[in-house]
Amino acid sequence: MSSPTIVRRMRDLPDFEMAPNSPDVRGWPVRGGDGQPLGTVDELLVDPAARAVLYLNVVLEPGLPQVPPPPPHADHRILLPVAAVNIDTEGQSIFVTQLRRDTVATYPPFVDFMLPPDFEAAMQEALG
Repeated sequence: MSSPTIVRRMRDLPDFEMAPNSPDVRGWPVRGGDGQPLGTVDELLVDPAARAVLYLNVVLEPGLPQVPPPPPHADHRILLPVAAVNIDTEGQSIFVTQLRRDTVATYPPFVDFMLPPDFEAAMQEALG
């Protein structure tokens, strides 16, 4: 039986280094399949044992259709699996073709650092 994957925020791992020729996409805009902005990459979630980035922690733009305003002193976030995005290094943008401004409200929100057991299944379902 394999051991569970432990996911950590990159900022909590001062010795973690990106692979050569891999951009640090924190701060890059995230655009949907319609080319419209969805948000900004805030943090990278990594598997320290595998030395791999697994998820992008994205802060959604305020005012997206059907996404209610966040509570005070908070923002709406989603996690995107790295395997589900296209990274445009020249334009310094992230594209997720399976989501659009009008469908991002159906994607599971990310409210806590702890990933519930069914969270990954919900992400995969939302991405088709």
